[in-house]
Amino acid sequence: MLSVYKKELRLYFVTATGYVFLAFMLLSAGLYTSLVNFVYYSAAFEYVVKDMCFVLLITIPLLTMRVFSDEKKQKTDKLLCLLPIDVKSIVLGKFLALCTITLIPAVVMCAYPVILSSYGVVNFKTAFSCILAFYILECTLCAIGMFTSSLTENQIISAILCFGILLLCYMIPTIAENISSASDFTFKAFTACAAAVCVIIFIASKKWLITLIAALIMEVPLLVIYFKYNELLVGKFASFSQWFAIFGKIDSFTNGVFDITAIVYFITVALLFICFTIQSENRRRWR
Repeated sequence: MLSVYKKELRLYFVTATGYVFLAFMLLSAGLYTSLVNFVYYSAAFEYVVKDMCFVLLITIPLLTMRVFSDEKKQKTDKLLCLLPIDVKSIVLGKFLALCTITLIPAVVMCAYPVILSSYGVVNFKTAFSCILAFYILECTLCAIGMFTSSLTENQIISAILCFGILLLCYMIPTIAENISSASDFTFKAFTACAAAVCVIIFIASKKWLITLIAALIMEVPLLVIYFKYNELLVGKFASFSQWFAIFGKIDSFTNGVFDITAIVYFITVALLFICFTIQSENRRRWR
């Protein structure tokens, strides 16, 4: 795992990927700080961190799109199969390299509240807790991007798929506030979600039978509930969608509350997508 970690981390700085990511993140942090803290005369750095979540929609897909896709395209992934390490170690090594490079801008951002304290009163506890939550959020999104990269050898498709997932997660709080609570809409929305899951399963497995079984497992109970217990679906999609509001979990930190449940949520999602990536790579290795 350590050899994979060193190789991946070195690769980010041999190519332009790491430098572009760091430059874009630090430039964004500087611009948001200038706008929020200096233009509007506010010493609350936590609002800068919250606004920077939007930047992750662009930087994370670009950072993670080559993790597995490029190796599949260059056929260098076969060299990894010859190494005396298992797939789990390879995936964890790549993930830790992503966590390391995302740590750099987070550490630099820790200096911003100290600088702002010269111009006003800064709540250091809130500011630093927001930066910590932001970093853990970055790691979680990197796990998602790593999974999408394992699904295809095309980096562009990987980036687009990752961007689509992150954009949906970013927009979910707004969507949930404006969607209908009617059972008909809820049924259609859950059906659309099931179809999206089936598409991902087919991309990962390339097997129609597995995709069909997954579709039946998700859709049959939904049809039974819709026709027999229709009232149970009222308003359920809005509640269900909040489970995927990854970006919204940082709001509590912005309000000065160190939310342990949000940290556990981030770690759980990251571990889940790491497991998905391991399974995806295991399937490809044995195919």
